[in-house]
Amino acid sequence: MKKKIFSIWSVLLVLVVSLAVLVPGCTPTTGTIEVKATLDGSPWTGAVDYTLTGPGATAPTVINGTSVDDTFTADPGSWNCTYVSGGPAAAYFVNITPSDTQSVTAGGSINFTLNFATYAAQPLNASVVFDTWTINGAPVAPGPHTIGANTIIDIKYTEHVSGATGAHVNVKQTNWLSFHYTGPGEWTRLHVVNAWGAVQMDPDADKLSQQATKDGLPVSKCDYIEVIECTPVLLDVETEWKLVVCNNYTKSINWIGFPSPPDILFDADIASLGDSFNLTAMACVELDHDADPGDDCTGWCPVLTITYQPGL
Repeated sequence: MKKKIFSIWSVLLVLVVSLAVLVPGCTPTTGTIEVKATLDGSPWTGAVDYTLTGPGATAPTVINGTSVDDTFTADPGSWNCTYVSGGPAAAYFVNITPSDTQSVTAGGSINFTLNFATYAAQPLNASVVFDTWTINGAPVAPGPHTIGANTIIDIKYTEHVSGATGAHVNVKQTNWLSFHYTGPGEWTRLHVVNAWGAVQMDPDADKLSQQATKDGLPVSKCDYIEVIECTPVLLDVETEWKLVVCNNYTKSINWIGFPSPPDILFDADIASLGDSFNLTAMACVELDHDADPGDDCTGWCPVLTITYQPGL
């Protein structure tokens, strides 16, 4: 009898082991990611390109999405969603909610929502306003000023882009400086520095490009620009920035250094005792789909007159 029972148990044990091999475990090992979109706050579906980047054994796992709504199987770990291109017509990308980086758990689900705004409902508008001249960073009134060595002539503008709060937009900007040497010599010259830090935004923003020019033509670092007495020269710096919509920015431009301080666009490297200069400036911004181009430029600002006294 005991042998019979033992045999039955042996058979049952074999069956249990066999079932354990054949039947997969019930504990999930992956999660899911849902990607959706909104347009002016309402659900939207259609073609849009985005990437999902997550954990991998030897390198990040990248999933390329091409439409919404869509659902993906994902390994547990941190995942990032990045908007690439496309989306609703006549609209711009705003942000990803609730966050563009989230964690997937085994058996869990997360959601990335790409948010768009139409130009009609939430129009974009860039504007720029002259703020102040500054000397070595301190605001000064227009008119005559006497300076010494290691001095920077700089200017500040207030810039703003209105639209859907939090959106990122590319804004092209051109800033001109009319540089008028009034003597007492027959000529002077400027040395092109075009330092990347000469043009800055507060709060900080992503600068995409910067190019100094003379009369609209690019000039290279270490070039020299001859300036004849009483013959104004038109200098400018062209930049492109990625700005956050609804942020208020102050842009600073270190135009001229006397002589050779760091982070300047142009260096008055042979300025002499008593040299005088009249300076005036203007600025323009350029934004695709700008709803009101009427506030894109400042006009010429009041003149700053500089006399150089290197012994100060």
